[in-house]
Amino acid sequence: MFASMRLRLISIALLVATLVAACGGSVTSEPAPEVVATAEAEARAVTITAEAAITPTTDEPEDPVVLEGRVFGSGEVGVILSHMRLDDQTAWYPFAQELADTGKYTVLTFDFRGFGESMGEKQFDRIDADLTAAYDYMREQLNIDKVFLVGSSMGGTASLVVAAEVPVAGVISISAPGQFPPIDAEMTVDEITAPKLFVTSEDDVPQARTQETFWELAREPKQQHVYEGDAHGTALFDGPHGPDLERRIFDFLMSN
Repeated sequence: MFASMRLRLISIALLVATLVAACGGSVTSEPAPEVVATAEAEARAVTITAEAAITPTTDEPEDPVVLEGRVFGSGEVGVILSHMRLDDQTAWYPFAQELADTGKYTVLTFDFRGFGESMGEKQFDRIDADLTAAYDYMREQLNIDKVFLVGSSMGGTASLVVAAEVPVAGVISISAPGQFPPIDAEMTVDEITAPKLFVTSEDDVPQARTQETFWELAREPKQQHVYEGDAHGTALFDGPHGPDLERRIFDFLMSN
């Protein structure tokens, strides 16, 4: 009995350690409350219905999961911004507003299930399903055909997986881990035919090594940039590299 319990505790500890390592430990990117309030006042609140997971004990599907999102702007080109594991969609609000203010983009942020205001429990093996639901919402409800996927950390992994399955104008991965088992972006990155931009920090381990793998596996067209330091995901926007990262993203969107 005690041996079995010990094994379970070890398994849980290993799972937690894997997720922490995959997503930059305790790194978060939380905007100031007044920034969040301004963004929510300007953006439109929307709900997105995502496919639920199949329970281990039955083949019957569970009720759909409702995700909470925000739509910024009304441009002809769509951009979906997906957040990190330790954040929610508010981490993207400042940049979403910048994109929307150009008048060229309609920007969708959303909370993965179990995060922020979205329903359900956190299910890291369903992040691709949640992003696919957001993509379908933008195409079918917002009537936008040209869609870019931009993801930070966990959201970057989801973006690389979904970009291999649906038509996208391009995909940007910022500090993305290779896997959230059974989701494996290293297995799908070579299937993405759209333009790709990979971004990370040189001391953000293991994401820097993962980006090397992505770069080797990905087909053209592709770009990458590695910043000095260890900033992870949307935390890059808050540091000295923020202006350069914003410029690179704008250039990528404009050129594709």
